[in-house]
Amino acid sequence: MLKIAICSGGTGGHMFPACALFEALKSRGHNVNMITDTRGNRFCSNISESNKIVINTIRFTLRTLLIDIPTFISEACSLYKLWKDNRPDIIIGFGGLFTVIPIFVGKFLRSKIIIYEQNSVIGRANALLASFADCKISTFSIGEDWHQLSSPVRKEFIEAAKSDYKCDNRLKIVVIGGSQGALSFSCIIPNSLSLIDANLRSNIDIVQQVSSAKLDELKMKYEELGINAHLLDFVHDVAREMAEAQLIICRSGASTLAELSTLGRPAILIPYPFASDNHQFHNAVCYKNKRAAWLVEEDENIEKKLAEIIINLLMHRELLKAAASNMINKLGNKSTEIFADFIEKNIDK
Repeated sequence: MLKIAICSGGTGGHMFPACALFEALKSRGHNVNMITDTRGNRFCSNISESNKIVINTIRFTLRTLLIDIPTFISEACSLYKLWKDNRPDIIIGFGGLFTVIPIFVGKFLRSKIIIYEQNSVIGRANALLASFADCKISTFSIGEDWHQLSSPVRKEFIEAAKSDYKCDNRLKIVVIGGSQGALSFSCIIPNSLSLIDANLRSNIDIVQQVSSAKLDELKMKYEELGINAHLLDFVHDVAREMAEAQLIICRSGASTLAELSTLGRPAILIPYPFASDNHQFHNAVCYKNKRAAWLVEEDENIEKKLAEIIINLLMHRELLKAAASNMINKLGNKSTEIFADFIEKNIDK
C-alpha cells in the first residue's frame, strides 16, 4: 500500500481529474489524501474529512510570492510538521500555484514527486516545479521527458459514455461555461441564434448554464426567439446533459476536453481569452485539427461566426456525426484506471 498525497489548485479544471484519480487509487487500497485550498474544497464533498488537508487559500502569483513570503513559510511549516513523521511516498501535483507549497515540502522530505500537466502549454506552476519532479505526465505531447497519458475523468462521465450518439432529429445544444463563460455566453449565444432564420432555429433545443442574475433576462430572450430553452445556474447532472446533446458549446479547458473525448460529443470551443499563456486556444487548436470540434475566438465577430457554424451543422448533420467519431478517445472510459496503473507500476516506494 502506498501513501499518496494528491495536491491541486482550487479550480474545477484542476480538481475534477484530481478527484477522479483520488477515487481510483483509494479503491485500490492505497492511503490517499487530497490537499487543496478553501476554493478546491468545494469540489471535495465526496472525500471524507480524514482524507483531506485544506490549506487557507493563498492568493499569490510568481511575481508577488516574495511579498507574501511569511504566509508561504507559515503554511509550509504547518505541512512539514504534519508530514515529518509520516511523509507520503508519492506527491502528485495537478497544477495551480497552490501546489508549490506541498511539492516543495515533499521534496525536502524526499517523497517521490509527480507533476501532471493537462494543457497543451505547460502551466507556470508546473514549469517552476518541473526540475523537482521525479516523473512528469501530460495529456498532450509536450516534450520527450513527459509521459503522455489521457486525463483522469469522473465516474459519471464514464457511465454516461455508454449512450450512443444520435443527431437525426432536433438539435440539442448544451452550453456550459462555468465561472469563466456563463456570463459572456448569456449574451453571445442568444445574439448568435437570433441571426439564424426562424424556421431553422425552431429545430434547436438549448440547455444552458447561466448566472442566476441573468436567468430571467435570458429566458425572455429565448422566448422571443421561439427557442425551447432549459436554463440552470448550476448543471448538477452535467454528464447526462452532455451525453444527451448533439452539440456542446463550451470553453476549452483540459478537463472539459477530456470529458468531451470520453463521451464522444462534438463541440464548438470558445477559448477563455484571458487564460494564462492562452493555453485554452492552443488546446482548442488540437481538437480543431483532428476535426472533432470547431474553434471560435471570442472577438467582435463571434456571434456571426457562431451562427454560420450552427446553420451549416443544422443543414449538414453528417458533419456532426463525423466530429463525434473524431472526438472519441478510444481509451477514454479507461483513462483513470490507466493513470492509476502508471502510478503503481512506475513509481517505486
